[in-house]
Amino acid sequence: MYSLVNAPTVGYDLARMPTGAAVATVLLEALAVQPDSGPVRDLACFEAVADAADDPRRAAAWLAVSALDPPVRVDQALADVAGVIEDALRRLAGRYQTGVPRPSLGTAAASLARSYFGDLDDFLALLRLDILAEAPVHVVTLASDALAAAYAGRRLADDVRHFLSRPWITAARGLPPIPADLGPFADVVRGMLDRIAALSPIEAEALIAATHAVEGDWAMRMHDAAWATYLSGRLRAAAAAQFQAVRALRIAGVTADQAARGVWNAVSGCLQAVDVHDLLDDVTYGLLVAPWEAVLGML
Repeated sequence: MYSLVNAPTVGYDLARMPTGAAVATVLLEALAVQPDSGPVRDLACFEAVADAADDPRRAAAWLAVSALDPPVRVDQALADVAGVIEDALRRLAGRYQTGVPRPSLGTAAASLARSYFGDLDDFLALLRLDILAEAPVHVVTLASDALAAAYAGRRLADDVRHFLSRPWITAARGLPPIPADLGPFADVVRGMLDRIAALSPIEAEALIAATHAVEGDWAMRMHDAAWATYLSGRLRAAAAAQFQAVRALRIAGVTADQAARGVWNAVSGCLQAVDVHDLLDDVTYGLLVAPWEAVLGML
């Protein structure tokens, strides 16, 4: 489900997850291992902890990870909502029959708001097959351990979480600082990220209103922008901006509910548009930056 092409979708889930900022940090560090162009970096910083990838205690730690309750997936939540609507239609038609118990509409809607497009397996696939596809095996292994620890957070015992994350944290100190590469318009993007981190509660609510006021097919325009990042070879830089936005929203104190109601779409769409503004038509660019400019000023 997750890939660098649909990094805004990954970010949408991360912006609503309790541990989303921690996961975003591991993904950003992994992106620093290999830039958009050129070979994998000198990874001597990982050699000192390479033995951790073969530590037999990893098996028990991953058993603890696998025992965690899975998140509610969007498709599951949508099925609940569809069931509630189906039952309501049957009642209206006068032919309702008692069958499988259904949640209330409010419960189903709340579940949908808390549901995610992917889970830990999807994050691991993104890390292993996309971000670190050309990295050495021990680097991928240590990154996977750290990602699992970040994803689980306090649901894991402290000793297990520290065991899984410590080698990666130690090695990652030798990587370029976050954000390492934000593409050809990095200065503008960094300025935007700083502004996101300083969002006030009033501005967050205003972004939600501005997002809802935009007329046009936002999803189609985002698809066009994502395709442009792919064609231009800026996938990793654009993804870094999205993951950094997750951290910035956490700094600003934007809640999961606010992110879901429109804050994420406002900041994610604007960042994506700026990353490839030289390749977008005026309509696509204008629609994606409209909520930002309506609330936070012209770019």
